[in-house]
Amino acid sequence: MTRYIQRPSPNFDARTRPIDLVVLHYTGMQNAEVALARLTDPKPVAGNYPGPWQSEDVEPDAPLPRVSAHYVVDEAGQIYSLVPEEHRAWHAGVSSWEGDGEVNARAIGIEIVNGGHDFGLPDFPDAQIEGVIALLRDILRRWPELNAKRVVAHSDIAPARKADPGEKFPWKRLAEAGVSIWPEHVAMQLSSDDPVSEVQQELAFIGYPLKQTGYMDEATKEALVAFQRRFRPSDISGVMDDETRYLLIAVGRMVK
Repeated sequence: MTRYIQRPSPNFDARTRPIDLVVLHYTGMQNAEVALARLTDPKPVAGNYPGPWQSEDVEPDAPLPRVSAHYVVDEAGQIYSLVPEEHRAWHAGVSSWEGDGEVNARAIGIEIVNGGHDFGLPDFPDAQIEGVIALLRDILRRWPELNAKRVVAHSDIAPARKADPGEKFPWKRLAEAGVSIWPEHVAMQLSSDDPVSEVQQELAFIGYPLKQTGYMDEATKEALVAFQRRFRPSDISGVMDDETRYLLIAVGRMVK
């Protein structure tokens, strides 16, 4: 039986939508205690959470947004419960998935303790990933509406501003445990009539927040980077190469 440590956060409100999504984040902070303090702080101010994400001229008493998540998983795999799943935690920010911007209203948020890109993107320890897998298995059992296809990255739902949990996060390992998806690379005939429009359609079909413009705009590149960060982490250039197009088609078939 999975053991949870209770670390209640006051930062939540009523859930207004049925749960149909799980969002994985990294904390992007120095350690678990700092992250837990931030996620449970009812009146956070800049001076209490210094880091490379803040400008040097910020006032120490400048208020910060109140944030939270349903769970935190530390480096040892210990799971902290902050907000009951039946309530809405404040973790997704400005985001969208499948054309729906009310992500917090319908998602369970999991923060994974990792310094993130600001701290060199450390590797995720095996024990921590085992904790994430155990937690996801519990969540999927509790909510029949959820399945492996409904577990996404913060960078998936907010590709213009977020990169977590990052290219080192082992999505394939989660898929092998049955709590996420991972595509097989299968070569196929690619159409070349209008590849940009086709890529935009595939990205939007999977769920990425993207308008169909027919040209390679910044939003399309950001969505491609987010897709590659998750499904082809060895190359996150945002280039619309053949391998990326193959993977887009494969993932699209998986989420149908």
